[in-house]
Amino acid sequence: MKLSDRFSEALVFAEKLHRQQVRKGSGVPYVAHLLGVASLVLEAGGDEDEAIALVGRS
Repeated sequence: MKLSDRFSEALVFAEKLHRQQVRKGSGVPYVAHLLGVASLVLEAGGDEDEAIALVGRS
């Protein structure tokens, strides 16, 4: 699967939106969680729209 510019734009949007947030207890940037979940969706056969919906959520 090749991801489009829409996915890249969603990543930039999510990073800007969540830049100051970290995961409780670990201090890991929150955006890392969104990327991890999007990765799981794509690896499980989800499409770009589903991955974008997860990355772009707030």
